[in-house]
Order: sequence, then C-alpha cells, then structure tokens
Amino acid sequence: MKKIFFIILLVLALVSFYKINSLNYTKTKQIKQSIVNHPENLPTKEVAKNSTLWFANLRADLYWLQAIQYIGGNAISSDYKKYLYTMLDLITELNPFFEHPYIIGELLLPSYNQRYEELSKIEQNKNITQAINIGKKWVAKFCNADKLALIKNEFNLNKLWGEEKYKNPCKSYKIPYNLAYIYYFYLHDWETASYYYRVASANEDSLEWAKIMTAIMQWKWWDREKAFFMFLNMASTVDESDPVCNDFANQLNALALNGKLKNDTQTIKTIEKTRKQLFPQKDDDENDWLGGVQCSSYLNKAIRELNLSYIEQGHQKYLQTHKEPIYNAKELLEKWYIDFLPTDPQQWKNQWIIYTYSNELGHFDYEMGKY
Repeated sequence: MKKIFFIILLVLALVSFYKINSLNYTKTKQIKQSIVNHPENLPTKEVAKNSTLWFANLRADLYWLQAIQYIGGNAISSDYKKYLYTMLDLITELNPFFEHPYIIGELLLPSYNQRYEELSKIEQNKNITQAINIGKKWVAKFCNADKLALIKNEFNLNKLWGEEKYKNPCKSYKIPYNLAYIYYFYLHDWETASYYYRVASANEDSLEWAKIMTAIMQWKWWDREKAFFMFLNMASTVDESDPVCNDFANQLNALALNGKLKNDTQTIKTIEKTRKQLFPQKDDDENDWLGGVQCSSYLNKAIRELNLSYIEQGHQKYLQTHKEPIYNAKELLEKWYIDFLPTDPQQWKNQWIIYTYSNELGHFDYEMGKY
C-alpha cells in the first residue's frame, strides 16, 4: 500500500514539475518576444552590465539573437533602425570582443532604401552618426592609439606598409575598413575616409583590397573613379556567398586597374548586357530588404558610377558650346552628345532610377522618376 501511495505521489510531483516548467518556459518565451517586439524596454547598458556578473557574454549572446529577430521582424520597412543602435551598444558593452554586432551596425544603420523607407534627412544623418559611433567604440577598445596617431600623419605608403612601427594598429582591419566606406560614401569626407583606409591597410590580416583602396585614395582622381573602386571592393569583401557577383566585380576591377576599362559607348553597353544576363531584375526583389548590403547591391552601385561617368563625359562636350546645363540624360542622347542611354541597375515595375543634372552638386546624379 505504501509503495502504491509513493508511486502516486511521485507521479503527481513529476506532473506538477512538468507543468511548472512549461509555464516558466512559456513565460520566458513571452519575455524574450516582448524584447523583440518592444526593444524600448531593454535595460540600459549600465544596468545590464552591473546585473550580469560572470554571465555577461551569455547575456550578450541572448541579446544578439533577439537583435537578429528584431531586424528580421521589421526588415521590409527598415523599422529595426529605430532601436538597432541601442541594442548593438548594449551587446558590445556586455561583450566588447564580439565583432559581428559592430559590423552589422556599420553596414545597416547608414544605408537608406528609397523604395521602402521614409526617413527625413535628420533621421538619416542620425543613423549615420550611430554607425560611426559603434565603429569608433570598437576602435577605441581594440586599436593602438599611438600607432593611430602615427598613421594619421603618414602618407608615404611604402613606409606605412614596410616599417614595423605602423604594423597592426588594430586587432582586425574590418571595423576601420567599414568606417572608411561610411565617411566617403555617406559624408563625402575624403580626408577621414583616406585615414581609415590607411589604418585598415596597415593590418597584416587585411585584404589586398584595403591596400588598393588606400592607394586609390592617394591618387589625384575625381570622385566617380574613387567611388567606382570603393563599391567594387565592398562587393568583393562584404558578401562571399555570391561567387558569380564576386567574380564579375574582380574582373571589372582588374580591367580598371590595368587601364583597359574604357569610358566609351561599347564598354557601357557590354557591361549593361552582361549585368542583365548575370542578375536579371525582379519586380519585387526580396534581397533588397536589408538596404543593399549584398555583393550585387554594391556591384550595381559601381556600375551606376560608370554610367554617370559616361553621361558626364557627354555633358562636358555639351557645355563647351552651351552656358546652361542639360537636366536630363535622355536629352543628351536626343541631341547626339551620347550614343547610348544606360539603364540604371535599380529598376522596378513602377519605380525607376534616372540620371539627372543636380544644381546642388554641379554634376549628374540619380533620382527616382521616369524620363
């Protein structure tokens, strides 16, 4: 009898234990999902750091998983940017050695997709500043301040890459490498971009691209050529999951560096034809939701710079005999100043990117619209 009674108690205890744990598991999931849905409820980084004691790295990993869910759940509209910096700042406070959150912040925060996002210039600039802040946070922790000071004033690349005192200023080249891109592309700050490319190239783990970009920044080339190479190097390094795209980017780079990439009608036509064959445009491309941090996105931006360079060349011929600029690339074609109107790589069913003259910039640029 006692044995039967004991078995009944044991069964009841096990059932109760199972139910309690199930409730706890459900509650834990609800709490985690609440953080994904409401990241504004996250603790401050000071509170989180003081309350985790010896489990800071584990807590950082959990927050990182929630950050990935948060990005994915708000991807299409890019609403994830509202709290992304707060989440990444918290994660990197708990585990400063976790490099990936810094990189994600540098790539996603400053990007802007006209198709999905409606952000004011103030909001865009805020995101750019946050991307720089997360990058500089890593630099402050994992770069040698004395070596950075030396590199800032060194423009002789033979010395920079040959003398021991400049070598390995940082734990890795990636964060300063991305900072250089942000400063050049989003802030048009050539001087600071050049500095961060020099920092990245001085690291022994850096890719050859870092040295190439450092050299290009030193050349007395105009912005379109520098931007072209910069986008190609991002295409080759940011996304290794697309070998077709990587190979095409490397081929264009090799031709350009060897002086074989001409700025003429036949070259522009050939590149456009090849691009369309390799990357057929879809009306609603889901790969675009991350704001364009794939290889193909950067490759398309590089090709856009080639197109604009070709159009600018025709426009300069026009300005030799006219005082006022032409405001539409199609007019250049109609007036025979260019022999071909290149199609921008970014086209959708009802939304087009066209090339128009910008009074503010003083040269041709791109905007959404139709010719």
